[in-house]
Amino acid sequence: MSNNTMAVVSSDEKTDEVTTNVTTRYVEYEAFNSIVDALQWKHIRKRAPVCFRNSLHNRYMLANLVYLGYTIGLLIVDFDPAFIDSSSEILTTTIISETWNETTTLSILDEPVYTDDYANRVYIGLAALNIVIASLYVWAWRGRSWFDVVLIPEYLNHIQAGLYLWSALLYSKQETLGGYYTMTVHRIELSASCVELFTSVGWMFTWYSAYTRTLGRGFTLDDPDTIAYITTTSNTLMYFIYNLQVYIRPEEYNSNMLFTYADVLGFIGSVYYLFGTLRDDYWFWFLPVAGQYGVAVGRIEVVTKQLPKYGLPPIVITDICKRRRKKNASSDSNTIPYCELTDF
Repeated sequence: MSNNTMAVVSSDEKTDEVTTNVTTRYVEYEAFNSIVDALQWKHIRKRAPVCFRNSLHNRYMLANLVYLGYTIGLLIVDFDPAFIDSSSEILTTTIISETWNETTTLSILDEPVYTDDYANRVYIGLAALNIVIASLYVWAWRGRSWFDVVLIPEYLNHIQAGLYLWSALLYSKQETLGGYYTMTVHRIELSASCVELFTSVGWMFTWYSAYTRTLGRGFTLDDPDTIAYITTTSNTLMYFIYNLQVYIRPEEYNSNMLFTYADVLGFIGSVYYLFGTLRDDYWFWFLPVAGQYGVAVGRIEVVTKQLPKYGLPPIVITDICKRRRKKNASSDSNTIPYCELTDF
Protein backbone atom coordinates (compact mmCIF):
# COMPACT_ATOMS: atom_id res chain seq x y z
CA MET A 1 0.00 0.00 0.00
CA SER A 2 3.03 2.26 -0.15
CA ASN A 3 2.15 3.40 -3.68
CA ASN A 4 -1.27 4.58 -2.58
CA THR A 5 -1.98 8.14 -1.52
CA MET A 6 -5.03 9.42 0.28
CA ALA A 7 -6.60 12.76 -0.55
CA VAL A 8 -9.61 14.66 0.69
CA VAL A 9 -12.19 15.54 -1.95
CA SER A 10 -13.18 19.17 -2.17
CA SER A 11 -15.98 20.18 0.16
CA ASP A 12 -17.70 21.92 -2.75
CA GLU A 13 -19.00 18.54 -3.93
CA LYS A 14 -22.78 18.16 -3.86
CA THR A 15 -24.04 16.37 -0.79
CA ASP A 16 -26.78 14.69 -2.79
CA GLU A 17 -24.59 13.43 -5.65
CA VAL A 18 -25.30 9.84 -4.63
CA THR A 19 -28.96 10.36 -5.53
CA THR A 20 -28.22 11.46 -9.10
CA ASN A 21 -25.19 9.48 -10.23
CA VAL A 22 -26.01 5.84 -10.96
CA THR A 23 -22.34 4.86 -11.15
CA THR A 24 -21.57 6.28 -7.69
CA ARG A 25 -21.83 3.05 -5.71
CA TYR A 26 -19.57 3.51 -2.71
CA VAL A 27 -19.34 7.30 -2.47
CA GLU A 28 -21.09 9.18 0.34
CA TYR A 29 -20.73 12.94 0.71
CA GLU A 30 -22.83 13.17 3.86
CA ALA A 31 -21.53 12.10 7.26
CA PHE A 32 -23.77 10.31 9.79
CA ASN A 33 -23.36 10.27 13.54
CA SER A 34 -25.14 6.99 14.26
CA ILE A 35 -27.22 4.24 12.69
CA VAL A 36 -30.36 5.96 13.97
CA ASP A 37 -29.32 9.13 12.17
CA ALA A 38 -28.56 7.23 8.94
CA LEU A 39 -31.90 5.37 8.97
CA GLN A 40 -34.09 8.45 9.10
CA TRP A 41 -36.89 8.36 6.56
CA LYS A 42 -35.47 11.28 4.58
CA HIS A 43 -32.26 9.33 3.99
CA ILE A 44 -34.05 6.08 3.15
CA ARG A 45 -36.37 7.84 0.72
CA LYS A 46 -33.43 9.53 -0.98
CA ARG A 47 -31.07 6.54 -1.20
CA ALA A 48 -33.18 3.37 -1.53
CA PRO A 49 -34.36 4.09 -5.13
CA VAL A 50 -30.78 4.83 -6.16
CA CYS A 51 -29.55 1.63 -4.55
CA PHE A 52 -32.19 -0.38 -6.38
CA ARG A 53 -31.32 1.30 -9.68
CA ASN A 54 -27.63 0.65 -9.07
CA SER A 55 -28.31 -3.06 -8.54
CA LEU A 56 -30.30 -3.25 -11.77
CA HIS A 57 -27.40 -1.71 -13.70
CA ASN A 58 -24.69 -3.70 -11.93
CA ARG A 59 -23.73 -6.74 -14.00
CA TYR A 60 -21.78 -8.22 -11.11
CA MET A 61 -25.01 -8.49 -9.15
CA LEU A 62 -26.44 -10.97 -11.68
CA ALA A 63 -23.19 -12.92 -11.88
CA ASN A 64 -22.87 -13.15 -8.09
CA LEU A 65 -26.51 -14.22 -7.67
CA VAL A 66 -26.04 -17.05 -10.16
CA TYR A 67 -22.77 -18.02 -8.47
CA LEU A 68 -24.56 -18.13 -5.12
CA GLY A 69 -27.15 -20.51 -6.60
CA TYR A 70 -24.32 -22.67 -7.97
CA THR A 71 -22.64 -23.02 -4.57
CA ILE A 72 -25.99 -23.82 -2.93
CA GLY A 73 -26.50 -26.56 -5.51
CA LEU A 74 -23.14 -28.11 -4.62
CA LEU A 75 -24.04 -28.10 -0.92
CA ILE A 76 -27.38 -29.78 -1.65
CA VAL A 77 -25.63 -32.62 -3.48
CA ASP A 78 -23.08 -32.91 -0.65
CA PHE A 79 -25.46 -32.90 2.33
CA ASP A 80 -29.01 -33.62 1.13
CA PRO A 81 -30.15 -36.96 2.67
CA ALA A 82 -31.73 -37.92 -0.67
CA PHE A 83 -28.30 -38.10 -2.32
CA ILE A 84 -26.53 -39.53 0.74
CA ASP A 85 -29.13 -42.27 1.25
CA SER A 86 -29.03 -43.30 -2.42
CA SER A 87 -25.24 -43.76 -2.22
CA SER A 88 -25.64 -45.80 0.97
CA GLU A 89 -28.22 -48.03 -0.71
CA ILE A 90 -25.86 -48.69 -3.62
CA LEU A 91 -23.04 -49.55 -1.19
CA THR A 92 -25.26 -51.90 0.85
CA THR A 93 -26.66 -53.62 -2.27
CA THR A 94 -23.16 -54.23 -3.61
CA ILE A 95 -21.93 -55.74 -0.33
CA ILE A 96 -24.97 -58.04 -0.06
CA SER A 97 -24.58 -59.11 -3.69
CA GLU A 98 -20.90 -59.94 -3.22
CA THR A 99 -21.65 -61.89 -0.02
CA TRP A 100 -24.52 -63.80 -1.63
CA ASN A 101 -22.45 -64.83 -4.61
CA GLU A 102 -19.47 -65.66 -2.36
CA THR A 103 -17.14 -63.62 -4.55
CA THR A 104 -13.43 -63.83 -3.98
CA THR A 105 -11.52 -61.03 -2.32
CA LEU A 106 -10.75 -58.32 -4.87
CA SER A 107 -7.93 -55.84 -5.08
CA ILE A 108 -8.85 -52.53 -3.52
CA LEU A 109 -8.55 -50.84 -6.92
CA ASP A 110 -11.07 -53.36 -8.31
CA GLU A 111 -13.72 -52.24 -5.84
CA PRO A 112 -16.67 -50.44 -7.42
CA VAL A 113 -17.13 -46.67 -7.50
CA TYR A 114 -20.35 -45.74 -5.71
CA THR A 115 -22.18 -43.18 -7.82
CA ASP A 116 -25.79 -42.15 -8.30
CA ASP A 117 -27.27 -41.48 -11.74
CA TYR A 118 -29.42 -38.62 -10.49
CA ALA A 119 -26.46 -37.00 -8.73
CA ASN A 120 -24.39 -37.40 -11.90
CA ARG A 121 -27.03 -35.51 -13.91
CA VAL A 122 -27.10 -32.76 -11.28
CA TYR A 123 -23.30 -32.45 -11.47
CA ILE A 124 -23.52 -32.10 -15.27
CA GLY A 125 -26.10 -29.33 -14.86
CA LEU A 126 -23.97 -27.54 -12.27
CA ALA A 127 -20.88 -27.82 -14.47
CA ALA A 128 -22.80 -26.27 -17.37
CA LEU A 129 -23.99 -23.51 -15.03
CA ASN A 130 -20.35 -22.92 -14.06
CA ILE A 131 -19.57 -22.08 -17.70
CA VAL A 132 -22.48 -19.63 -17.74
CA ILE A 133 -21.11 -17.98 -14.58
CA ALA A 134 -17.67 -17.61 -16.17
CA SER A 135 -19.29 -15.91 -19.17
CA LEU A 136 -21.25 -13.57 -16.90
CA TYR A 137 -18.06 -12.44 -15.17
CA VAL A 138 -16.53 -11.62 -18.56
CA TRP A 139 -19.69 -9.71 -19.46
CA ALA A 140 -19.43 -7.78 -16.19
CA TRP A 141 -16.20 -6.10 -17.31
CA ARG A 142 -17.57 -2.90 -18.82
CA GLY A 143 -15.40 -0.90 -21.23
CA ARG A 144 -12.74 -3.59 -21.57
CA SER A 145 -11.54 -5.19 -24.76
CA TRP A 146 -11.49 -8.98 -25.06
CA PHE A 147 -7.70 -8.65 -25.40
CA ASP A 148 -7.34 -6.81 -22.11
CA VAL A 149 -4.92 -8.23 -19.56
CA VAL A 150 -7.58 -8.23 -16.81
CA LEU A 151 -9.55 -10.86 -18.73
CA ILE A 152 -6.79 -13.48 -18.60
CA PRO A 153 -8.12 -14.94 -15.29
CA GLU A 154 -11.63 -14.96 -16.77
CA TYR A 155 -10.46 -17.04 -19.74
CA LEU A 156 -8.68 -19.42 -17.36
CA ASN A 157 -11.99 -19.64 -15.49
CA HIS A 158 -13.66 -20.79 -18.72
CA ILE A 159 -11.00 -23.48 -19.19
CA GLN A 160 -11.45 -24.92 -15.69
CA ALA A 161 -15.25 -24.82 -16.07
CA GLY A 162 -15.00 -26.73 -19.36
CA LEU A 163 -12.71 -29.33 -17.80
CA TYR A 164 -15.14 -29.91 -14.93
CA LEU A 165 -17.98 -30.33 -17.41
CA TRP A 166 -15.90 -32.89 -19.31
CA SER A 167 -15.22 -34.86 -16.14
CA ALA A 168 -18.89 -34.69 -15.07
CA LEU A 169 -19.89 -36.28 -18.38
CA LEU A 170 -17.65 -39.26 -17.50
CA TYR A 171 -19.01 -39.86 -13.99
CA SER A 172 -21.59 -42.41 -15.16
CA LYS A 173 -18.89 -44.46 -16.94
CA GLN A 174 -16.84 -45.05 -13.80
CA GLU A 175 -16.85 -48.67 -12.64
CA THR A 176 -13.91 -49.46 -10.37
CA LEU A 177 -11.54 -47.34 -8.29
CA GLY A 178 -8.64 -48.11 -10.60
CA GLY A 179 -10.63 -48.23 -13.83
CA TYR A 180 -9.81 -46.30 -16.99
CA TYR A 181 -12.66 -43.77 -16.74
CA THR A 182 -12.11 -43.23 -13.02
CA MET A 183 -8.45 -42.39 -13.49
CA THR A 184 -9.36 -40.21 -16.46
CA VAL A 185 -11.76 -38.26 -14.24
CA HIS A 186 -8.98 -37.83 -11.67
CA ARG A 187 -6.56 -36.49 -14.29
CA ILE A 188 -9.10 -34.08 -15.75
CA GLU A 189 -10.19 -32.73 -12.38
CA LEU A 190 -6.59 -32.40 -11.17
CA SER A 191 -5.84 -30.33 -14.26
CA ALA A 192 -9.02 -28.29 -13.72
CA SER A 193 -8.17 -27.55 -10.07
CA CYS A 194 -4.64 -26.52 -11.07
CA VAL A 195 -6.04 -24.07 -13.66
CA GLU A 196 -8.56 -22.88 -11.08
CA LEU A 197 -5.75 -22.16 -8.63
CA PHE A 198 -3.95 -20.01 -11.21
CA THR A 199 -7.27 -18.28 -11.87
CA SER A 200 -7.66 -17.34 -8.22
CA VAL A 201 -4.12 -15.98 -8.09
CA GLY A 202 -4.83 -13.97 -11.25
CA TRP A 203 -7.95 -12.52 -9.65
CA MET A 204 -5.87 -11.49 -6.64
CA PHE A 205 -3.41 -9.59 -8.86
CA THR A 206 -6.25 -7.96 -10.77
CA TRP A 207 -7.91 -6.96 -7.52
CA TYR A 208 -4.69 -5.52 -6.12
CA SER A 209 -4.04 -3.45 -9.25
CA ALA A 210 -7.53 -2.25 -10.19
CA TYR A 211 -9.48 -2.24 -6.92
CA THR A 212 -10.76 1.17 -5.84
CA ARG A 213 -9.80 1.83 -2.23
CA THR A 214 -11.41 4.07 0.31
CA LEU A 215 -12.52 3.74 3.94
CA GLY A 216 -13.80 0.23 4.55
CA ARG A 217 -12.78 -0.82 1.05
CA GLY A 218 -9.30 -2.28 0.77
CA PHE A 219 -7.14 -5.02 2.26
CA THR A 220 -8.84 -5.23 5.65
CA LEU A 221 -11.29 -7.74 7.04
CA ASP A 222 -14.04 -5.13 7.28
CA ASP A 223 -14.19 -5.29 3.47
CA PRO A 224 -16.39 -8.23 2.35
CA ASP A 225 -14.38 -8.53 -0.88
CA THR A 226 -11.26 -9.30 1.16
CA ILE A 227 -12.95 -12.21 2.94
CA ALA A 228 -14.48 -13.36 -0.36
CA TYR A 229 -11.09 -13.55 -2.09
CA ILE A 230 -9.51 -15.32 0.90
CA THR A 231 -12.24 -17.97 0.98
CA THR A 232 -12.20 -18.38 -2.82
CA THR A 233 -8.43 -18.91 -2.89
CA SER A 234 -8.64 -21.33 0.05
CA ASN A 235 -11.49 -23.12 -1.69
CA THR A 236 -9.49 -23.68 -4.88
CA LEU A 237 -6.43 -24.78 -2.89
CA MET A 238 -8.52 -27.40 -1.06
CA TYR A 239 -9.90 -28.68 -4.39
CA PHE A 240 -6.36 -29.01 -5.70
CA ILE A 241 -5.23 -30.93 -2.59
CA TYR A 242 -8.28 -33.21 -2.77
CA ASN A 243 -7.78 -34.04 -6.47
CA LEU A 244 -4.08 -34.63 -5.89
CA GLN A 245 -4.85 -37.01 -3.03
CA VAL A 246 -7.37 -39.12 -4.94
CA TYR A 247 -5.09 -39.22 -7.97
CA ILE A 248 -2.15 -40.50 -5.92
CA ARG A 249 -4.34 -42.81 -3.79
CA PRO A 250 -7.40 -43.79 -5.87
CA GLU A 251 -8.55 -46.13 -3.09
CA GLU A 252 -9.67 -43.03 -1.12
CA TYR A 253 -12.10 -41.91 -3.81
CA ASN A 254 -15.16 -43.25 -1.98
CA SER A 255 -14.09 -42.01 1.45
CA ASN A 256 -12.24 -38.71 0.96
CA MET A 257 -14.67 -35.90 1.86
CA LEU A 258 -12.28 -32.94 1.65
CA PHE A 259 -14.20 -31.51 -1.31
CA THR A 260 -17.27 -30.97 0.91
CA TYR A 261 -15.31 -28.55 3.10
CA ALA A 262 -14.16 -26.79 -0.07
CA ASP A 263 -17.79 -26.49 -1.16
CA VAL A 264 -18.68 -24.91 2.19
CA LEU A 265 -15.90 -22.35 1.75
CA GLY A 266 -17.14 -21.66 -1.77
CA PHE A 267 -20.61 -20.93 -0.42
CA ILE A 268 -19.23 -18.57 2.24
CA GLY A 269 -17.22 -16.77 -0.43
CA SER A 270 -20.26 -16.38 -2.69
CA VAL A 271 -22.21 -14.81 0.19
CA TYR A 272 -19.44 -12.30 0.82
CA TYR A 273 -19.19 -11.53 -2.90
CA LEU A 274 -22.89 -10.68 -2.76
CA PHE A 275 -22.33 -8.52 0.33
CA GLY A 276 -19.55 -6.70 -1.51
CA THR A 277 -21.80 -6.04 -4.49
CA LEU A 278 -24.57 -4.74 -2.24
CA ARG A 279 -22.00 -2.52 -0.53
CA ASP A 280 -20.87 -1.16 -3.92
CA ASP A 281 -24.50 -0.49 -4.81
CA TYR A 282 -24.64 1.48 -1.56
CA TRP A 283 -27.25 -0.59 0.28
CA PHE A 284 -25.20 -0.37 3.50
CA TRP A 285 -24.94 3.40 3.77
CA PHE A 286 -26.25 3.20 7.36
CA LEU A 287 -23.41 0.98 8.64
CA PRO A 288 -20.33 2.51 10.27
CA VAL A 289 -17.49 3.15 7.85
CA ALA A 290 -14.38 1.21 8.90
CA GLY A 291 -15.84 1.04 12.41
CA GLN A 292 -16.58 4.72 12.87
CA TYR A 293 -19.24 7.31 12.13
CA GLY A 294 -18.83 11.00 11.43
CA VAL A 295 -16.79 10.39 8.25
CA ALA A 296 -18.07 11.01 4.72
CA VAL A 297 -16.53 8.26 2.59
CA GLY A 298 -16.88 10.28 -0.60
CA ARG A 299 -14.54 12.94 0.75
CA ILE A 300 -11.72 10.42 1.14
CA GLU A 301 -10.04 9.19 -2.00
CA VAL A 302 -7.24 6.62 -2.24
CA VAL A 303 -5.35 6.97 -5.50
CA THR A 304 -4.19 3.62 -6.90
CA LYS A 305 -2.41 2.53 -10.02
CA GLN A 306 -4.88 1.24 -12.57
CA LEU A 307 -4.25 -1.74 -14.83
CA PRO A 308 -3.49 -0.76 -18.44
CA LYS A 309 -6.25 -1.18 -20.98
CA TYR A 310 -5.23 -2.98 -24.14
CA GLY A 311 -7.15 -3.13 -27.38
CA LEU A 312 -9.82 -0.60 -26.46
CA PRO A 313 -9.78 1.25 -29.82
CA PRO A 314 -10.81 -0.83 -32.85
CA ILE A 315 -7.63 -2.08 -34.51
CA VAL A 316 -7.46 -3.16 -38.13
CA ILE A 317 -4.47 -5.00 -39.52
CA THR A 318 -3.94 -2.23 -42.08
CA ASP A 319 -3.66 0.31 -39.25
CA ILE A 320 -0.49 -1.21 -37.82
CA CYS A 321 1.74 1.04 -39.93
CA LYS A 322 0.71 4.69 -39.63
CA ARG A 323 2.03 8.07 -40.51
CA ARG A 324 2.52 10.10 -37.33
CA ARG A 325 3.57 13.71 -36.85
CA LYS A 326 6.94 13.91 -35.15
CA LYS A 327 7.60 16.87 -32.89
CA ASN A 328 11.08 18.12 -32.13
CA ALA A 329 12.73 21.21 -30.81
CA SER A 330 13.24 22.86 -34.21
CA SER A 331 9.90 22.18 -35.88
CA ASP A 332 6.61 20.53 -35.08
CA SER A 333 5.43 20.21 -38.68
CA ASN A 334 7.71 17.49 -40.01
CA THR A 335 5.83 14.38 -41.07
CA ILE A 336 7.95 11.26 -41.04
CA PRO A 337 6.49 7.90 -42.10
CA TYR A 338 7.37 5.05 -39.80
CA CYS A 339 5.86 1.79 -38.58
CA GLU A 340 4.42 1.84 -35.07
CA LEU A 341 2.92 -1.19 -33.43
CA THR A 342 -0.40 -0.39 -31.81
CA ASP A 343 -1.11 -1.83 -28.36
CA PHE A 344 -3.26 -4.92 -28.34
